[in-house]
Amino acid sequence: MENIDLSVIVPVYNVEDYLPDCVDSLLHQGDLRIEIILIDDGSTDRSGVIADKYAQSDNRIKVIHKKNKGASAARNIGLELAKGEYIAFVDSDDWVKENSLNQLYREAIKYQADMVMGDFFYSYQDEIINGPYQPVPKEIKNIPFSGKEGFINLFKANAYIPMIWNYIYRRKFLEKIKYRFEEGIMHEDELWTPIVLCQAEKMAVVDVDVYYYRQREGSVMKSTGVKKRLDALFLVTDRLMEFADRLDFSGEDAELKNWLYVDIYKNYIEAFMLVSKIKDSSMIVSRHHFDRFWRDSWEMMPEPQKICKKFYRIAASGLKRYIDWRISDWVASVDSQIKAGKKSMLIYNTIQNEDLSLKIEDVPVDWVITTDRRYLQQVNVVVFYLPDLHQELEYDLDKPEGQIWVSWYLEPEIDHPLMNEPEIRDTFDLWITHQPDDKKEHTLIYLCSLVDDKMKFND
Repeated sequence: MENIDLSVIVPVYNVEDYLPDCVDSLLHQGDLRIEIILIDDGSTDRSGVIADKYAQSDNRIKVIHKKNKGASAARNIGLELAKGEYIAFVDSDDWVKENSLNQLYREAIKYQADMVMGDFFYSYQDEIINGPYQPVPKEIKNIPFSGKEGFINLFKANAYIPMIWNYIYRRKFLEKIKYRFEEGIMHEDELWTPIVLCQAEKMAVVDVDVYYYRQREGSVMKSTGVKKRLDALFLVTDRLMEFADRLDFSGEDAELKNWLYVDIYKNYIEAFMLVSKIKDSSMIVSRHHFDRFWRDSWEMMPEPQKICKKFYRIAASGLKRYIDWRISDWVASVDSQIKAGKKSMLIYNTIQNEDLSLKIEDVPVDWVITTDRRYLQQVNVVVFYLPDLHQELEYDLDKPEGQIWVSWYLEPEIDHPLMNEPEIRDTFDLWITHQPDDKKEHTLIYLCSLVDDKMKFND
């Protein structure tokens, strides 16, 4: 295919239920000369077969099958293969509006832009909404800016969106800056978008509804463990700080550096909120530049400095929660108590990550209760709060021989899908629901007595 207007790069991984909607939407783009590059990233369902069938029926579609290495690696392969004047990225469980990429391309040609940004929407089952971001003000729409000016204007309007798929990119521009996706991480959009945007000679935000971002329980961001996301966020902030260090607070890019700091500290909020959720005292926090704000803030402009200070305090509150947890009764003395021969119980997760509503002095003298997951393999009992468990698991857990697993939920009645799966039910030795009416002690104290009885029975 010659003289391609737009190459669309689509990483594909286990999306057999959604891929037809995605590809069909890409095929309905009017007279746009388009190529669709589907990168099957080691799918284990029928996604690869579906992609091949589309390629057999339409010569605009090319399929590459590869081992699973993640979306970033798949996109980088697509960038090497793309031949279009412009490039778009689409996730395989999302879709685009009919003729929208055609419109976006026409706007890019009109402005001779390296990047053009359109509008996107969140899709919750049958409901389409605008999402959490502020709409882009009309004053900065349909006007060409440099990429640096566009980044600054979007941030000032609180309308900066760190997504890759509501833009199209001139291919020669991407080749010129020689930038590729960081492979093997989550949150790659937060790294790619500012670094690429700030190097564009010309960009524009236009009035074109383009992208529908599907929200689903099994999506990568919802199912990926906290530790992996945290490591990625620290890597992203580290790379962004390296990029900001190329600039000077007193040079011609001073304003850009100021707003890059706002972006960096916005990411630190999410990072340190995640730190507070990791209940593992053996965790080592990745390298970061969090405290550089106090060294550099005196050089900053008033508005971004004020925003960064606010972001710093929010992020610091997350770090403080982690430190307070580390020195709490449920963590600080656990090791010595286990070594002293006490029976041990790990509360793997709690309701909405809240602290235990239990007094340490009420714990039986021959028991130690902890929320520190570093003891996962050595405690006698592990208690899982089932309704929130899918949000907490970093990986599949192996149950050590002799360890007792308890499913815990406080609601008197609950219809949880996991409870109806025989394999899941067989994993747990005890199921604790609401506290019996005739029991006055805390549920976990009551559980200690139940486990004592079970241990005696097993002996």
